[in-house]
Amino acid sequence: MFVKAIKNAITFTKPFLTGKILYKDRQLINGINTVIVLNEEGDLLTCAHVADAFLIADDINDAFPPILKEIKSVKTSKIEKLEKQYNIKSDTIIAMHNILIDIAQKPGRLTIIKHEYLDLAIIKIENKDKIFVNNFPVFNTKITEIGTSICGLGFAFPEYDTFAYDYENEKIITTNKVMNFPIFPLNGIVTRLVADQNNEITLFETSMQVIPGQNGGPVLNEKGEVIGMLIGTKRFNSYMGENRSSFIDLGLSINSNTIVKFLEENNIKYNKAGEK
Repeated sequence: MFVKAIKNAITFTKPFLTGKILYKDRQLINGINTVIVLNEEGDLLTCAHVADAFLIADDINDAFPPILKEIKSVKTSKIEKLEKQYNIKSDTIIAMHNILIDIAQKPGRLTIIKHEYLDLAIIKIENKDKIFVNNFPVFNTKITEIGTSICGLGFAFPEYDTFAYDYENEKIITTNKVMNFPIFPLNGIVTRLVADQNNEITLFETSMQVIPGQNGGPVLNEKGEVIGMLIGTKRFNSYMGENRSSFIDLGLSINSNTIVKFLEENNIKYNKAGEK
């Protein structure tokens, strides 16, 4: 049902990698999320919480190098005192690195534009040499009906070996290994239309849950048009009596009508169903 739609969407749905280093033993934690390439300028669509990773990485990478250098310079007996002074625990993230995969050659500075209150963001790539993507999503902004068959697409499993850690210089490095990032589709139906905090219908609920990493990926109809963007999963619990309960995980997406309004407000080029 969605074979052609998925083949088309793979061309503009790309992985976004994050490597984090924890203080204890410099443990490396891999993460992955999803972005949608909107146009030939390389403008990207994703969740606001995904885009935040770039801002968080800047803060961490600015703050920790001098702290770690200071800790390395003191006697072992004084390390604990410095750890308390800087509130460093075993699971404190001390370094973070993000990579956008197969989108642009030599991407420069990133500008992030976040929606006022929805989990929605635009990432603009400045000073890039070349955009590798030449096929872009078509947004269908019609009201999505309950029962509509859909397919969600994204990168759910961070099974890669892209990052390593240089302990001597206390920084994350890339291994330059050629890696495969398999995209993961899920299918289901629209179960409910959902109002946001302003009581506007900007979201819809789906029978498919969103696996971590798929956040920021497209929701497709059978034609391959984008009708929304995946943002997360909600768990609903139900009490069934003493010592018994059940739950169901349902996906949540922002509808394309809301996305398109946000793009237009920020003068971002996009393709709309029914337009050439």
